[in-house]
Amino acid sequence: MIISLGTVTVSTEHAPQVSQMLSGLAAQTRTEPGCLDYRVSHDLEVPGRFSLLETWASLEEMQTHLALPHIAPAVEALMRLGATDLNVTAYEAGEARRML
Repeated sequence: MIISLGTVTVSTEHAPQVSQMLSGLAAQTRTEPGCLDYRVSHDLEVPGRFSLLETWASLEEMQTHLALPHIAPAVEALMRLGATDLNVTAYEAGEARRML
């Protein structure tokens, strides 16, 4: 299983547009093969910052997602809107264990 964490920060003036864009991207991504979960959250401490949490069945399926034709234009759109810290880091996880 692959768990990825990401962030992107934009000015507060662009935050509503980015929120809508990321929400649509998340909904579309959740339908892709291998996507177990994809969540976008507003950071409560930094206005205009969004957190991304993705869970994938395999690294190959995540890489396939990143190569899809709609991903590069989405990244370009974020950069045009002044994204300052767009990053996604993937971690390979072992067996899931419910803790609570």
